[in-house]
Amino acid sequence: MAEQFSFEQIVASANDVIIVTKAQPIDDPGPEIVYVNAAFTRLTGYTAEEALGKTPRILQGPKTDPETRQRIRDALAHGLPVHVEILNYSKTGGEYWLDLNIVPLRDAAGRITHFAAIERDLTQRKRQEEELFALATTDVLTGIHNRGYFLERARTEFTRAARLGRPLAVVTFDIDWFKTVNDTHGHEAGDKVLVRMVATARTVLRQIDILGRVGGEEFALALPEAQMPEAIAVAERLRAAIARTPINLGTKSLTVTASFGVAERRAGDSAIEALMARADRALYAAKAAGRNTVRSQVGAA
Repeated sequence: MAEQFSFEQIVASANDVIIVTKAQPIDDPGPEIVYVNAAFTRLTGYTAEEALGKTPRILQGPKTDPETRQRIRDALAHGLPVHVEILNYSKTGGEYWLDLNIVPLRDAAGRITHFAAIERDLTQRKRQEEELFALATTDVLTGIHNRGYFLERARTEFTRAARLGRPLAVVTFDIDWFKTVNDTHGHEAGDKVLVRMVATARTVLRQIDILGRVGGEEFALALPEAQMPEAIAVAERLRAAIARTPINLGTKSLTVTASFGVAERRAGDSAIEALMARADRALYAAKAAGRNTVRSQVGAA
C-alpha cells in the first residue's frame, strides 16, 4: 500500500519560513497573507492569527532596501519568480536577514492565484560577513578605516572626480612628538590620544568625508567636492580643535598638536597616490615649519 502523507504537515513543520499570499493587489496595501507556517511565528514573533489578512509588508522597515522591494514588486507584477536577500523586521523591531524565494501558484486554468514565499534565515551568516568585513576594513583601535580600505574608498572618489571633472582634496596629518608622548606617558596614553583625536575629527568633518588611519600616528582625509581653500579650512579647523582638546589620562590631562599637509586633484593626476604624495610633502613642510600648522602643496608634482 502506498504511504499516506500530507504536504500540509510537511510544510507546517519545515524549518524554513513559508508564507502564501493572494496574488492581488500588487500595489498598496499589498497581497493578503492566507497561510504561514510555524517557522514564520518563531522567526517573526507574529502569531498566525496576527499575520493572516495582513500583507508581508508589515515585516519591512526603515533599512529594508528600496531597490530590493522594487525588484520583488516588478517580478510579482509580471507573474515571475524572484530570488533575493532582504532585511526584514520582527514584531518587536528586531532585524533579520532572509534568503527569499517567491514563486507564483497557478490554478487549473493556468491563472496566477497566489504567491508562495520560501524564506531561510540568513541573519547569523550576515553578521559573520559583517564582522569579517569590519576586521578587514577597520582600524581596531580607533574604529575608522584602516589604510587599505581608506585607499580603496579614496580611489573610488578619485575615479568619480576625474570622470565628472569634480574637485577632490586630500589631507594627511599626524600627531606632533607622538614618540615623546609614548615614551613619557606610556603606550596606553598614546592610544588614548589617537582615539580622542579621531573623536575630535568626527566633530569637524562632513558625512561624505573619508577618514583613515594610514600609519601609527598618521591619518589621511579624502574630501570629495573640496577645492584647496575649502580643504585648507577643514585642516585648520581640525588642527585648532585638536590643539584645544585635553586628553584625560586619569590623574592628569594632556594636550597635543598635529601637523597637516593638503593637496587637491589636478588634471594630469592619474591616481589618488599622486595627491597623497603631494599632501605628504606638504606635511613634511609643516613639520619643518615648526609643527602645529597646515601647509599645502602648490608647486609641481
